[in-house]
Amino acid sequence: MSTGRSLRRRFRKKTKTSFDVDITSLLDILVILLVFLLKSYNTTGVLYTIPKEISLPQSESQTPTQNGIVIQVSKKSIWVDDKKIYSTDKKDIDKEIYYSENQEEIIPLYDELVKKREQIQQIEQTTEDAQKFTGLVSLVIEKSLMYSDIKKVMATCANAGFMKFKLSVNSF
Repeated sequence: MSTGRSLRRRFRKKTKTSFDVDITSLLDILVILLVFLLKSYNTTGVLYTIPKEISLPQSESQTPTQNGIVIQVSKKSIWVDDKKIYSTDKKDIDKEIYYSENQEEIIPLYDELVKKREQIQQIEQTTEDAQKFTGLVSLVIEKSLMYSDIKKVMATCANAGFMKFKLSVNSF
């Protein structure tokens, strides 16, 4: 008889018990993710929308960018703060209209930068807490552009009163 009872006990269905989860390992994973996200988070607040026709050069630089006028230059177009001001796609472009007499200045870029500088200075005079005019320009330039073209863009910026340059690049 005693052997019959022991067999019944062996094959008896076990009742379900509550399931306890050990969350220690989950908390470790969450802390690691939090540290990773905080390390890779960029607090500069400067965002660019880069046109498809611009491919940036590669760099190992880690210097954060600052706020400034954003000038984007490709082989066919120039944008100032996401506004296209110059394009060679037009059929009836007279090249002489777009360059100054000494061929060192791009006139539409110069005109737009002078407007931007005047707007910044006007806001600076009317508002007490306004950011001061720094003369900073963030250049987003196509990597295959010739140095002479980059030099013209930079000379135009300098002549318009923007003497500090930040070049945007892709980091490795």
